[in-house]
Amino acid sequence: MKKPELSMTLRECLSEFPQLEETIYSLIEECVYCEGFKDETLEEVFKAHKLDPEKALKKLLKALEEE
Repeated sequence: MKKPELSMTLRECLSEFPQLEETIYSLIEECVYCEGFKDETLEEVFKAHKLDPEKALKKLLKALEEE
């Protein structure tokens, strides 16, 4: 099964894992809808929001497991 990776863009992540939108929103709030961030990697998006990319990714993976 494919999993989200820090190297994928926000757009790719939301496209492949639409069920993660709520979790991503909890991390970066309204920016999940920002066109400027859609083509940035998850790593860059999380860093821009002062989040540890690895910890944020773990939250996404955990959310997928809990489905």
